[in-house]
Amino acid sequence: MRAGSSGRGRPKRSLGQNFLVDPNLRRKIAAAAGAGEGEPVLEIGAGRGALTDCLVRTGAALTAVELDDEFAAELAERHGHDPRVRIVHGDILSLDLPQLTADWAATRVLGNIPYNITTPIIFKLLRFPFPADIVLTVQAEVAARILAGPGSRTYGALTVGVAVHAAASRVCKVPRGAFRPVPRVDSVALRITPHSPQPIDAEAARRVRTLTRAAFSWRRKQLGNILHRHPDLRCPSPAVERALEERSLPPAVRPEQLSPDDFIALSRALPLAVGPPSP
Repeated sequence: MRAGSSGRGRPKRSLGQNFLVDPNLRRKIAAAAGAGEGEPVLEIGAGRGALTDCLVRTGAALTAVELDDEFAAELAERHGHDPRVRIVHGDILSLDLPQLTADWAATRVLGNIPYNITTPIIFKLLRFPFPADIVLTVQAEVAARILAGPGSRTYGALTVGVAVHAAASRVCKVPRGAFRPVPRVDSVALRITPHSPQPIDAEAARRVRTLTRAAFSWRRKQLGNILHRHPDLRCPSPAVERALEERSLPPAVRPEQLSPDDFIALSRALPLAVGPPSP
């Protein structure tokens, strides 16, 4: 997804470009960033610059990232005179995000992002160190998974992966008709606010990630069997029994019945082998 404007470029399917053309929704989503005069904002996928223009009017210290050659050049031409605006021509997944703004911990992140890289972008943003706040327009199905509660069919590794680091809430629905070209699905503007302070450190986060990915890859199996038999876990039976007992969890419980706090506690109690930090 991208914000729309009067730029000359046509959407490129290879970059997942669908432009947000509804002016009311553009203003509402930009306002959700809550950026004030001089406050640092990072915009992901600036596109033709409609959200960019809204953010510029707030007086924020804006860094706008755009991968498309033509759109990046147009944005640089339009805003190059403004010392508060920096246009970065690059791939958001390859950039060192904390280095893009003067104060990453105070930075508000905003973006209408391509559906095909939604999850990688979210988890890149939810790495140490964290920004102050994140507002992303994502596919409605992805938003439902992030906002799901334990026990629901949409509750899974993505839900837990976000919840252990942040609180998520819905800003507004964005119907498919608000975009050009019109996508096949509706979207949701979602707020993801990192916890401060973080409840776990980077090492503990890797342990939780290892556990949740394994558990939900076998989501129809009983947790006791998953912890003991999954090839990424293979925890000894005594350790499994002790960890489940400490959380008052029966061995027959399914992964979707565990809360994010349960996953954190089990990751601490179990002898998990974790790999190196993600690149």
